[in-house]
This record gives sequence, structure tokens and C-alpha cells, in this order.
Amino acid sequence: MLNARRRGATHPIEGIQYTREVRTRGVPTVPRHRNAAFLCLLALTGGLAADTAGALEYHPQWAEVTGIVDGDTFVLRFPEADEGRQIEYRANLMGVDAPGRGESECEAEHVAAITQRLLAGRRVWIEWDSHDKRTGDGRLLVYVYHPDDRDAELNELYIEQGWGWVPRPYPADRKADYLALEREARAAERGIWGGPCPPPL
Repeated sequence: MLNARRRGATHPIEGIQYTREVRTRGVPTVPRHRNAAFLCLLALTGGLAADTAGALEYHPQWAEVTGIVDGDTFVLRFPEADEGRQIEYRANLMGVDAPGRGESECEAEHVAAITQRLLAGRRVWIEWDSHDKRTGDGRLLVYVYHPDDRDAELNELYIEQGWGWVPRPYPADRKADYLALEREARAAERGIWGGPCPPPL
């Protein structure tokens, strides 16, 4: 069941004050895992293991964030997948695009630092869209919920805080909601919208 975080509440990691009510989900609380090693170099060099048939099932489940590539790309390990394979997957937030390598790089370092503080080394709850599960180059497309933030949906938080925008060409179940949040963030000049080079849409 979806709950609501009240306007004015503060994100425990970033110290961000929410400007509106944010949806949350009740998923089990787990302890923080702060000491997992990052796999940035491995991801950048394409060294992640290739997926194999049946290794990952697209159902809601826990995953560990084992590395950060840039503002909207990170590395996930799924404990429920075949443990013997130790497969790791590059992933993006579903319905969200953010400054990163090869795109709008002006705010890329800042957004990557936020992503690292929010996700690196943490265990998160993953859900899937009814549309695409992967990008054209094989990255997973996921909804991410953060137990340390009382399970707040991070995809929504990125758009609401102006750390990213909604990719226009691609379908997503929550696209209409995200577009409304993006308009609010742009109007308030939050995040990248108040920076020196907001993305052209």
C-alpha cells in the first residue's frame, strides 16, 4: 500500500526538505550496508558479466548497489538470482534521465555525487515497469525504493528535486506523474533547472 510522506519532511541522507507529499511503500526494513566496494572501473570498462537465460526474474525483490557509474547509471547485484553466477547488472532509474557521460555533462559530476550518497553500497527494493525492462544496450530499467528513507521512491525524488528529467520518447507507467513533477521543478528552478545549463527538451 502506498503511504505519503508529508510536505516539509527531510531526507535523512541529503538533508533535502520535501516540497510536496511523496509516495512511499511499506517494504521490510533492512540494516545499512556502507562498506560494499564500488565497481565503477569494472562498469566503465564493460567488465560486468553477461546475463544468461533465467538468471534474473522481473519481480519485486531486493538488490545490492555495488557501484556507481554516473548520475543515472549504477550497478546492481540480485541475491535472488543464481548465486553461483555472481552476475551484476548495470541499471538506470525507470522514467528518469540525468546528466551523465555522453549526454548533458554540465551537471554530471554534481548529480553523480548525489547518486553515490543515495545508493552506493546500499540494499534497495526494486520494482519493474509494465513496459521496457531493459535499455537497448542491456541496462536494467528499475524503480528503486530506499529503506533508509522509509521506502521513498527514488525515481520520483530525482524528478521532484530537479536532479533529472523525463525522457520523452519512451513509455513508462508513471510517466504522466513524473512529467507533472518535472514541470514543478522547472518552474521552481530546482536542481539542474536552476543551473547554468538546463537540458534542452
